[in-house]
Amino acid sequence: MQITLIPGRELGRDLVDRWTELQRSNPLLISPFFAPEFTSVVAAARNDVEIALIQEGGEVVGFFPFQRESKTIGRAVGHPLSDYHGVVCASELVFDPLELLRACKLVAWDFDHLLVSQRSFQPFHQFREFSPIIDLSEGFDRYLEERKSSGSGLRRPLQFMRKLEREVGPLRFEKHVKDIAVLHWIMDKKSEQYNQSLSQADLFAQEWIRNTVETIFQIQTPEFGGMLSVLNAGSERIAALLNIRSSNVWHGWFLGFEDRFASYSPGFLLWLKMAECASRLGIGYLDFGKGDQLYKKRLMNASIPLACGSVELPSWVSFRRGAERKLRALVKSSPLGEPLRRVMHRSRRMG
Repeated sequence: MQITLIPGRELGRDLVDRWTELQRSNPLLISPFFAPEFTSVVAAARNDVEIALIQEGGEVVGFFPFQRESKTIGRAVGHPLSDYHGVVCASELVFDPLELLRACKLVAWDFDHLLVSQRSFQPFHQFREFSPIIDLSEGFDRYLEERKSSGSGLRRPLQFMRKLEREVGPLRFEKHVKDIAVLHWIMDKKSEQYNQSLSQADLFAQEWIRNTVETIFQIQTPEFGGMLSVLNAGSERIAALLNIRSSNVWHGWFLGFEDRFASYSPGFLLWLKMAECASRLGIGYLDFGKGDQLYKKRLMNASIPLACGSVELPSWVSFRRGAERKLRALVKSSPLGEPLRRVMHRSRRMG
């Protein structure tokens, strides 16, 4: 096995075709975040994206895209926008993650949405979570029937749907709108949420993130692109969701809704309309992305296991990082943890 490192902006047509071939051959890599287009868009927006080509017998058998957070620390390409990551390869490929890091000139690679199914990385998992999905393999009617009978709390939001139609106007779902002003409206809504949060900085204050999201919104190919779905009631826009999609998956990315309609559960209703539309078009599943929000719990009927952790080579850097993780865990468990987080949040905003 040989590993060659190339800049992300030098991913040529032949390599894109091979990447796409490997992705299609592995059903576990169906997410649009594994598409070469995602890495190419991020690489165009920032200059620290690199790709490790894993070769056997002169043939490329795997792609490992990443970005450098520092000279020797790597993260998933597109972090924190990437909701799935790992090596794009055939499902049976086995490799040494430490050898991969050495070839990439890294001492650590951090991951927070790694497919658990990539067995080579399993010794480096620190904990596991899951990404909730709506599996539409049996059709929308069967899905809706199962959710109602499961006691998931679906009946009340359906009442909200009827109430919204009575009080505001008939519902109208648009699968994709091309108006970039709607995308900017979502970004503004998310920025408001981030600025009120104690745990997350405003993503859209970063130029490369805005550029990446806007570029993906404009891409429209059968295999990859952005999809801006909108739910209207009468003449009112209730909610809008930017998805990133592949040929068989719609992955929810950024959701915005009008605050005055919050009591109607607008995001919930939009997802339900999306599921109905996706089923008619033969889409396999909708992916919510990680999170335990109530609407995800009510709507999900399956999930994809993900892992968080870090691959680290023995070094002073990994020793220091291990000590920092222990300190963060100690602060988190301390009664002073929440006040300290508030102080750090205020400091970030003032800076």
